[in-house]
Amino acid sequence: MIIYTQLCGLVIISMLLFFYYKQPTMGLASEQLFKISLLSILISTLLDIFSCNLIIRAASYGESAVYMTCKLYLVSVETVVFTCLSYAIAETLLNYGSRVQKLYGVIVQILFLLGCGLTLFLPIETYYDGRIVYTYGPAVIITFVISGLYIIGVFASCHLLKKYIKPKKATAIRIWMVIMAAAAIIQYYNPKHLIVSFAACIGALVVFFEIENPESSISRRTGHFSSAVIREYLDHLYQNKKEFSLMMISFTTVADSSSDTFLLRKTIAKLSDFLFSIKDAKVFDTTEGYFLLVFDNTDFMESTKFRIATYFQSIEDSPDVRNAITLLRPYYTIVPTCNIADNSDELLMVLSGFIPSDHKTIVSNEIVVNSQVMADVRKRKMVENLVVDAMKEERVEVFYQPIFDINKEKFTSAEALVRIRLSDGTLVMPDQFIPIVEETGRIIPLSDVIYRSALSFIKSYRIENLGIDHIELNLSIKQSESDVFASRFQEQIDKFEVDPSIINLEITDTSHISNLDALTSNMRKLINAGIQFSIDDFGSGTSNLNFIIDMPINIIKLGKHLTSEYFDSTKARLVVETVVEMAHSMGLKIVAEGIETYDEVEAMKALGIDYIQGYYFSKPLPEHEFLKFLQNHNL
Repeated sequence: MIIYTQLCGLVIISMLLFFYYKQPTMGLASEQLFKISLLSILISTLLDIFSCNLIIRAASYGESAVYMTCKLYLVSVETVVFTCLSYAIAETLLNYGSRVQKLYGVIVQILFLLGCGLTLFLPIETYYDGRIVYTYGPAVIITFVISGLYIIGVFASCHLLKKYIKPKKATAIRIWMVIMAAAAIIQYYNPKHLIVSFAACIGALVVFFEIENPESSISRRTGHFSSAVIREYLDHLYQNKKEFSLMMISFTTVADSSSDTFLLRKTIAKLSDFLFSIKDAKVFDTTEGYFLLVFDNTDFMESTKFRIATYFQSIEDSPDVRNAITLLRPYYTIVPTCNIADNSDELLMVLSGFIPSDHKTIVSNEIVVNSQVMADVRKRKMVENLVVDAMKEERVEVFYQPIFDINKEKFTSAEALVRIRLSDGTLVMPDQFIPIVEETGRIIPLSDVIYRSALSFIKSYRIENLGIDHIELNLSIKQSESDVFASRFQEQIDKFEVDPSIINLEITDTSHISNLDALTSNMRKLINAGIQFSIDDFGSGTSNLNFIIDMPINIIKLGKHLTSEYFDSTKARLVVETVVEMAHSMGLKIVAEGIETYDEVEAMKALGIDYIQGYYFSKPLPEHEFLKFLQNHNL
């Protein structure tokens, strides 16, 4: 059968179009262009079949009909390759391209029009001997030449625009073009093999399964769009300057028990089913257990919230008791306009900060993200970038604040405190960036930098010879709860050949401890290695007392707030006296922080405090100034 390959291709391309239209798409430019490519291949395949039939039955249809159908088929071949090139580069040029790149796009379009014009103008010949049918002549040659230029253009574009084209997409497109180029060469030298249309269909099949299969964008759990394509869709909206609003639906539970987990899953399942009825928004399901709804119009948000509330209430108030279900209350994060963020990264960043983790801390069931909230987020991101740049450019400095030992009457320890030096020499204090890097997770690499600096300092200057018994290093909760912290820190100590007994780790912000077992495990390992622990800023948290009782610590540091209150409040004085008596009875040492006057020093001595830290003796000092301080006071 002369047209069996075309018929096979027709079946393939028809199935592709069926499955492509069957599944929901996000309306991305790449989706539209691929859809156009599929349609052009379908038309080209049909014209290939029709032209072959007309050539065979030329006597019945007339020379003009055969001539025009064959010409249209050649134009359709050029169109197929042109749409492939457009699919590869058009979205990139539209959203990112420079003037030169966009000029390239215009030239390609002009070339396409000229190629179509030449194909329609130049003569074409047909051949049929009862068994073999094909066309030849100048029109066919120009079609092969123009199509070849397009294929070369696709390869060149995938290379030149690789910064903007995803590697997987570029690979799939190259495979598509290789298949079509191979088929064109075979058909050019062996005209009896009519396989160009079939090759185009096979290439489209490759791209469909590798890149453009709508199923890959759908969550198997719920049937909504998956979290993997949220950023891509938001990028599309921002790049095309489309107005939109957004609503995130989450649930106020940490799901830290089996009953909470079951309730959360049940609520998500019910909400997921209901959201299919929302036709005014694109719905995205995330693996974190919340939904993202993107609206073209803000008017739909309030009505959607009302419909969800009504639906949930109807389930709980079902007349049939067997169908009545208790559900979690939804929590809404509303972004009234996309204009508050400059791009999708900013928008997703601000949304990630408003996912409730503890229902006990939630006052209202919604928050509206406005320009002020966005300004705060930008400021936090700026600080985070400042810390990252400082680490890269080695502008993180460690200062040391001496701690006075009352019994030995000299400075036997010091607290290592981080500073960031700006390019103009200005120092940034830790209270301006530590809370932010703790929330973002940057505290771990930053602490590694601090530890390396402190260990290098201890080793280089042999500070134990200057009377120092230990250096206090701050340990954040995120570090202390890491399963690998103890081994990582031990490796650093071994690398710098520092005696572990000179290190005291201060555990900060104990009220936020969530994984006590991991913390205890790390402490035991490091204590066995010779390291000591202290609790920092006692009096500012909610779980300090339990921590003192349960954890293997050696030192308690009274926070500046508590020591200040000691001199102003009778209640605070009683608390401090009780803590000191309790600590000493347990064999623990006490450090009073924030001491600034002679009278305060004398009061702390009378109270029985073991160590004093504060501006009365010294502010935090750079390395060399700290060494000079020790030489002047300890020697």
